[in-house]
Amino acid sequence: MPNDIKEKFGLADISLSDIQLKKMEIMIDFLTDYNQKVNLTAITEREEIIEKHLLDSVLPLKLYSLKENAVCLDIGTGAGFPAVPMMIYRSDLKFTLLDARRKRTDYLNLLLPELCLRADEVIHGRAEELGRSSKYKGKFDMITARAVSDIGTLLKYAAPLVKAGGVFMAMRGAKEEINDDLKKTAGKLKLCFDKEIVYNLPDGDGRRLLLFVK
Repeated sequence: MPNDIKEKFGLADISLSDIQLKKMEIMIDFLTDYNQKVNLTAITEREEIIEKHLLDSVLPLKLYSLKENAVCLDIGTGAGFPAVPMMIYRSDLKFTLLDARRKRTDYLNLLLPELCLRADEVIHGRAEELGRSSKYKGKFDMITARAVSDIGTLLKYAAPLVKAGGVFMAMRGAKEEINDDLKKTAGKLKLCFDKEIVYNLPDGDGRRLLLFVK
């Protein structure tokens, strides 16, 4: 089993099974190979992929208690972060993966079978379009967005999609602040900022901010 993945996750007090470790390894190899043909990420070194993509995606599930079998949406999922590592770590989660670029959704449709994972849907489209569809309105227990757009815009995207009592988890750089204008925007959308969690990755590679909006 890949010890560097196990050790890196261990620094964050996260234990992975042999099956989870194998899937993480498959994801690294698949991403590295595919990225040589189609540019999906600027992070290409193995150690950085483990920390800045895999661990950075999973760590929020260690910091926030999400109910079992939660129905989730990942806005702007890109190469599958944070959704796919979350699915590896929590196989009960039911994710819809959304991205506006076809090359990314094509990649995900090839990746998921390699990992023996199944998403509820992989959608080539935009969050504002989903929000106008009765199929998706109020559907999701959790919506994630990792370094996508600005907070104000993301609030507008998430508002029609999140369930009453659900949560929108924005994964940001820790320098961002919640000002009065954002609070007003949230209020108009019948949302409220629930809490913030600021943390560092184990090797101290930048601070992270999780914003939880209900």
